[in-house]
Order: sequence, then C-alpha cells, then structure tokens
Amino acid sequence: MKSELIQRIEELLQAEDITSIKQQVRELQSDFKAETAKETQLQKEKFEAEEQEEGASFQYSPGDEDEKFYSFIDVYKERVKEHGQQIAEEQKKNFEEKKSLLDELENIIQNEENIKTAFDGFHAVKDKYELVGDIPGDKYKDLQDRYQALRDAFFYNINIYKELRENDLKINQKLKEELIEKAKSLKAIETIKEKDQLVRLYQKEWSDIGPSPRETYKEMADEFFGLCREAIEDIRQHFEGLKEVQEANLALKVALVDKMKELLSNEIKNHGTWMKKTDDVLAMQSGWKEIGFAPKKENEEVWQEFRGLCDLFFEKKSAYYDERKAEQKQHTAAKAALIEKATSLQGNTDWKKTTEEYLKLQKQWKAAGSASPREEQKLWQQFRSACDKFFNAKKEHFSGMNDRQDENLKIKLELIKEIEGFKLSGQKNADIQALKEFSDRFNAIGYVPKPKVQEVFDNYHLALDKHYGAIDLGQEERRMMQYKTRVADIKKSDNNDKLLQKERRLLYDKMDRLKDSVLRYENNMGIFTGSGADAMKKEIEKKISSANKEIEEIQNKLDLL
Repeated sequence: MKSELIQRIEELLQAEDITSIKQQVRELQSDFKAETAKETQLQKEKFEAEEQEEGASFQYSPGDEDEKFYSFIDVYKERVKEHGQQIAEEQKKNFEEKKSLLDELENIIQNEENIKTAFDGFHAVKDKYELVGDIPGDKYKDLQDRYQALRDAFFYNINIYKELRENDLKINQKLKEELIEKAKSLKAIETIKEKDQLVRLYQKEWSDIGPSPRETYKEMADEFFGLCREAIEDIRQHFEGLKEVQEANLALKVALVDKMKELLSNEIKNHGTWMKKTDDVLAMQSGWKEIGFAPKKENEEVWQEFRGLCDLFFEKKSAYYDERKAEQKQHTAAKAALIEKATSLQGNTDWKKTTEEYLKLQKQWKAAGSASPREEQKLWQQFRSACDKFFNAKKEHFSGMNDRQDENLKIKLELIKEIEGFKLSGQKNADIQALKEFSDRFNAIGYVPKPKVQEVFDNYHLALDKHYGAIDLGQEERRMMQYKTRVADIKKSDNNDKLLQKERRLLYDKMDRLKDSVLRYENNMGIFTGSGADAMKKEIEKKISSANKEIEEIQNKLDLL
C-alpha cells in the first residue's frame, strides 16, 4: 500500500502548477499516516510480545518506504516554498508599484491646479491601481488606508465640478444608508458561517463606496461599524464555545482510539469472539461519526490513527478466517479418513478388539476439529451411520449370550463344589498339579452374569487357598502359587490389559516404599550409641532383612507379570 502511495506522489510532482496538487498531496499524506498507524500497532504488539531490557520503551522504526515518501514530501514542500517565494516577490513588486501610484496621486492632489487635468490624472492612477495584483497581507491595510485617504482628499480638496461632487456624495450616502440597513439584519441571522461571510462582504462594500457628505460621515460610520462589531463579537463567542465542544469531542475520539488499541491487544481465537468484537468495532465507528469535529489539526491526526487501527482489526479478522478455512479443509480430510476406516471395520466380528478400535475412532473424531458448517453435519451422519451398523450387529450378537452365561455360572458353581470336596493325596507335586488343572478348567468355562462375577471368584479362590494352605509349601512358595493363579484369572478377564497395568503399578509403588524404608533404616543405624544401641541395631537389621525379602518377592511377581 505504501509503495502505491509513493508512486502516486511521484506522479503528482510532475505537475507544473504545484498549487494544483495541494488537495491530492494532503490526501496521500493522510493515507500514508493511516498505514503508518497500522505498522506502529503491529510493531508495538511484537515489541510487547518479546522480552525486553528493563526500562526499555517502544519506539516506532520507520522503513525505507517512510524515508522515500517523506523525501518526496520534502520536494513538494520545497516547490511550494519556491512558489510562495515567487508569489512574495510578485506581491512585493506590486506593493512598490501601488506605492508609486499613490505617490503620483498625492502629487496630483497637491500640485495640479487644472481641474480637468487633475480629474483625468486621478482616474488614470485609479484604473492602474486597481489593475495591479495582490500585495503582502501585512502591507494591505496601511496601503489601502492611504489610498482611501488620498481618494477622499481628492474629492474633498480638489475643486471639481460642484454639481458632480455633490451628486456622487449623495449617491454614496444612499449606498451607505442601504448598507447600514443590511448590517442591522445581521443580528437575526443564526447561521454563523453566513453571518461571517456577510459581515466581511458589507465591510468591503463600505470601503468600496467612497466618500459621503462630511456632516453625516462620522455618524454613519459609527453606526455601521458598531453593528459590524456586534456581529463579529457573536462570531467570536460562537467559536470560543465551539472550541470547548471540539476539545470535548477530541477527548471522546482519543478514548475510542485507546479502546481500539485495547481490543487489538487481546488475541482472538474463535468465531464467536470475532463476531462480538466486530460488532464492537462497528459500534465504535458509528459512535465516531456521531461525535462531531475536534480541533482541525488534532482531528486529522486522531482520525488517521483510529482509521489505521480499524483497518488493522479487519485485516487480522480476514487473516483469521483464511487460516480457519484452511484448518477446516484439513479437518474435513481427517474426518473423511475416519469415516473410511469406520466403514472398513463394520463387518469385523472380533467384538472386543473392534469395539476398542471404534472407541479410538470416536475419540479421534472429537479431537479432529470442526469442518465447515456445511460439511460438518453431513460428515457426522456418515460417521455415525458406520459406527451404528457395527454396534447394532454387536448388540444383536450378544443379545443371546445371557442364556450361555447362566449355563457357565451353573458349571462354575459345580466346579467350586468339586474343588471344595477334593481330597489331597499327600503327594506334593501331584496335589499341586491337580489344583492347577482345577484352575485351567475354571478359566476355560467362560463368562458368567456380571452381578455374580465377584461372588464366584471369591468362592473359587477361597476353595483353592484352603488346599494350597494344607500342602507342605514354604510360605513364600505358597504365596507365589496363589499369585500365579491370580494372574491367570486376570488374563481371562475382559479388560486384562488395564488390570495387568494396574497390578504392575501397585507392585512398583510398594517396592519403592520398601526401598525408601530400607534407606531410612540404614541411615538411622549410625545414630544409636550408648547402652541399648546393639539391641536397637539388631531390631533395625531384622526390619531391613524383612523388607529386602519382600522386595525380592515383589520382583519375582513383576517377572511373572
């Protein structure tokens, strides 16, 4: 955008009349300031997001485009300055020419005795004087006062034809009387702009009329200029009040700029917030239009800053939705792949494994993110249909399992009674083998109704533990035999992976606590001195030995797992 503005001002500077491009240059400067305001905000956000040294403050860093643009502005200003100097030289020249003409008029008034010659000379000077161009503003009043004074002196002091002079004076008096009536109407005019234009116009007309009869001149002038002063005072008071209003308007506009900066300082990450913040920005823009003018210089600067911040907001919004559209496209592709996978699993009858696969697919669906609103519902219907087809088939398959589970319960209860009635032979290895066979038969039977699972397992383990306790096994060996049975039972359960992981975690936690205890015991060994120290040390050594044996047993269980 800045490059386009640079190209435009470069083209404008080709114009020969530098005054003809004044408005276009002002608009380009305005647009360039707006772009700079956006860049300033972006640089400030980056500065605040990065770590800075203590006491560091943000400063805008202009780029090459800023330097190039303002170099063209300097060229423009230099040409304007040269033009102004040229105008000043012309005005200075005009001033000297008018001054010379007034000297000539003064000489006519003082030295010319021939009425006709004086009259002709006066009009010749007057015509030349009015054809000369503008003079410097600071010289105008004095020169014009001298011109009017000389003109009045000419009519009053030169002995022209009496009839003509009296006629001109009467005409001028009538014109001034009409102007006084117009000036009286100024008080009723409510529009300040119109009143200001008229009072300037009437004063110029009064000045252009020329002399009127001496006897009424001062009285009429006092009345006319008194009316003008009243109008000028009304205009002054209006602009004083307007200045206060404009200062208040400036404060309101600065507050809106601060509000826009605060809005831009917060990162917006979702559609709903973008919609709400967009409404806020539009409301601020509407509010800006309703505030009214601030002081001219500050009004332009604060407007460019506000406009730049608003442009930056909508640029960020556009970038967000471009990125969101790309993400939704990726989400659509990811969900289409999940639908394809779900469809391919519909006919699989490995119910447990396939159910886990479908549950994973459903989690992945939730994590995949949203597609576009138009696509999301259609994709969801396809995915849900694929899942429902499998789970309906699974439901139909398992609807006839209740009868089989009741039969399995009956068989397991009979087996438990058989275990309870088993008589040990006294042959250790044979009895252990017989108990293992009972476990194999129990685990091979299959599922029982869920409400009976815990009761059946408790009775089963109770019957086995009774026999293992009667066999001549070491305490550690018996515990390991019982643990092997427990692990075999876990392996037969529906969620064996989770149960085995839980068992392993519990064993490791217990081992860590035992190791901490051994370390604490060993550290305490050195603090016992004096009588009774040996007895205390022996007690601790027993605890260390017991803990180490338990650690070894846990390690054996972990090896089994």
